[in-house]
Amino acid sequence: MTNRMTHLITSIALAGLAVFLSVVNGVATASPARALAGVGHGPGYLSSDGWWLGTYKLDDGTQGFCLNAGKESPTGHVLDYRDGASLGWYTPEQSARLAYVSRTWAGTGDRLTAAAGQVATWLIAGLGGHTAEEVAARAEGDAAAVLARARQMADEAERLASTGVHADLVMELAETGAGRLRVELTVDRLGGTEQLAPGAHAAHVTLEGATFDDGSSVADVRTGTDIPVRPTGTDPTVSISADAILGSLPYGSAITVAVPRDDAQAVLVATPATAEAHGEASASGPSPLPFQPRVETVTSAATAAPGAVIADRLTVSVDAGDGLLPSWGVRRSEDGLAPVEAVVESTLHGPFADPVHQAPAVPEGAPQVCVVETVVTGPGEYDTPGCELPDAGYYVWTERIDPSRTPSDQGGGRIREWQSAFGIASEVTVARAPVVTTPTPATPAVVRTARLADTGASDVLLPASLAGAIALIGMALVLLGRRRPRHPLRRSTFLPAEDGRRP
Repeated sequence: MTNRMTHLITSIALAGLAVFLSVVNGVATASPARALAGVGHGPGYLSSDGWWLGTYKLDDGTQGFCLNAGKESPTGHVLDYRDGASLGWYTPEQSARLAYVSRTWAGTGDRLTAAAGQVATWLIAGLGGHTAEEVAARAEGDAAAVLARARQMADEAERLASTGVHADLVMELAETGAGRLRVELTVDRLGGTEQLAPGAHAAHVTLEGATFDDGSSVADVRTGTDIPVRPTGTDPTVSISADAILGSLPYGSAITVAVPRDDAQAVLVATPATAEAHGEASASGPSPLPFQPRVETVTSAATAAPGAVIADRLTVSVDAGDGLLPSWGVRRSEDGLAPVEAVVESTLHGPFADPVHQAPAVPEGAPQVCVVETVVTGPGEYDTPGCELPDAGYYVWTERIDPSRTPSDQGGGRIREWQSAFGIASEVTVARAPVVTTPTPATPAVVRTARLADTGASDVLLPASLAGAIALIGMALVLLGRRRPRHPLRRSTFLPAEDGRRP
């Protein structure tokens, strides 16, 4: 039955010290200095013979279930809050089940729920020599419903009661774009651990070195859900971290008991969800930001001859810009971090009959001599393989970087495409055939036969170049010989007389 204290005692109790309830990591502790008073009933049933089945109220407004069946009602008694673990009354499993009951039903405003909760509490803490049917009978017409509900509550407490809860953070950097953060919450049930379903609770998360999609570094996120996070660093490698705190969680075995100072029933008070969980995580690795290579080139020869082999000198750099990594990207390798490899495709176009003019793109149908490739691993200078010039004409190099040439898991997804213009002056080579001076052909040395006219002399073989001149001289001499000279000449100077005599 309910026993009430005098009005004076109640007034004194209401003027007492405030209640201190401190919760650390889901374990409730209470100060023994606070004097409480049991002031009456909460929701429940009062039987026709004066027995109460339901919750009891304390003067601070708290209500709960009696723990010591068979003892006197707490109404009218002075009580003190105590940490249930310090009492040593119950096993850890019993404390976990009682904690579940107190959190879930001790604060109810429904009479049947209150009565069933009281029966369930005694099913766990002990019935004091009574049966469940006997105590449920106090609800009279609702006795069967109360008993059935009480047994459901006890089974639920057995299944869902927990001894603790903890948080685990998953934090990862992506190969490209945003990484992810996920807060996993795991409850230590009596039957084993249970990872809670996505969205069960909210975690207050603070980021370092990264932001959420809205640009903030602090947010409340649902547990078990992947949340995008974006690194803020601009170095080739970045480090990010997160801290998550979850409070007011309805888990753990902490109970608070209002213990009477004399021999009466203690009260299992309704304990709010007070457990906490905390988790930390960090990640470091290659920056997922894209980077933009740039290539400037100079042909190895501005002029050359057909058949010459020319190459291209590449000067590789990185463009800066919004959302871009201002330096060359790195990737993970077996030996640690290594530069991302990009393939520069160099095409030699030509020959063109006319000088090459600059254009944004390669003209359609432009002839090609060859395509060569150069693997680059960062800013610097590189030489391409050579190409042979087949004919005279104008030639020009163009270069491009196709990100798909590098596998995504080796950083290809972070390379931005690059293409040079066509006809850049420093890329043009003019091939000219060498000028060959052809000498005038000499007159063949034809041998002719020259005969001295009217001399009767034998034929003389002379080169044609001399034969003509000799012939002219001979003719002149013949003409002179037919004239009588003013002074006799010796014919033997030219030819002897037929008879050998002097003329």
